[in-house]
Amino acid sequence: DVTAWHSRGGVWPSSNWLTDIRPAPRGTGGRTLIDWITEHPQFERAKIGVAGLDGSYLIHVRAVEGGLNWQSLDMLKREFPQANFVSATPVLGPARWRKSAEEIEFLRKGTEIAEKTMQAVVEYARAGASEREVFAEMLFANADADGSFTPMIGWVSGPLGNPYHRLEQPTFRKLAAGDILALEIEGRYGGYVAQIDQTFSVGPAPADLKEGFKLACDSFDRAHEALRPGITVGELADAADLSGLGGRAKARLTMHGRGTGDDGPPWYGVPPAEVRDIVIEEGCCLILKPGASVDGKPEYGRWGDSVAVRPNGAERLGTRPQQLYELL
Repeated sequence: DVTAWHSRGGVWPSSNWLTDIRPAPRGTGGRTLIDWITEHPQFERAKIGVAGLDGSYLIHVRAVEGGLNWQSLDMLKREFPQANFVSATPVLGPARWRKSAEEIEFLRKGTEIAEKTMQAVVEYARAGASEREVFAEMLFANADADGSFTPMIGWVSGPLGNPYHRLEQPTFRKLAAGDILALEIEGRYGGYVAQIDQTFSVGPAPADLKEGFKLACDSFDRAHEALRPGITVGELADAADLSGLGGRAKARLTMHGRGTGDDGPPWYGVPPAEVRDIVIEEGCCLILKPGASVDGKPEYGRWGDSVAVRPNGAERLGTRPQQLYELL
């Protein structure tokens, strides 16, 4: 049976599937669990799995050394010296790797929220518009679409060929003709985190940007076509690796899992062989988001969508077209 602790006990949204919900003062995880184990002395000598003790290629991929409060675990070890506290990552990572039909529908809803958030950029971003005002309109659209707060928006803006790299908030500048916006946009719903990737041109798009964006879309299509149960991460990445413009342009796949947090496997840059060898299974959900570079310069077009792996291939969870938006 599951015991849950909140800052206050009683009825919460989780009450429909948890019955033992108790209050716990904030920041007292160690003390709370000491009291619970004392109530259940059969666990004083047990092997106890601890979530967040470390990361893996499937879970906590941006916190490979874990996200646990050291003091809390130290208190538990001192109180119960005969218990064996181990990482739960090898259990929880694979359990989260494959999603149920209900989980996939939550991610589909999250993708819809992200697409509605993106429309605020189409409506409000223009040369002379404040980046922060555009960002505020995006947050309003996200909330209006029933999104859970606060979504991550990976914000890249500035002149084509020399933009500011991936801030998670807008700068204090105004958009100018010749700028690009390259945005990772999350849609969060019921704890599930979907994502889309989209590039915009402020003003008419130069020819190299159009070619780079088309190459990124072709890379996505190649990955989407190849993605099915049994393919390895490395095979998928190789299928999406493309060149264009007589070798001046390159498109490379970036991807990671989508679910309730920073799920893997992470694929950016040149990942280790262990990541390339991971086999993708039915029910896995991923963000596929290739990006193109021209003459070695990044941000010449990105396009990405959340996808679910079905028995015979991949299903896009979004519905928007592969379009380079020219904000005129």
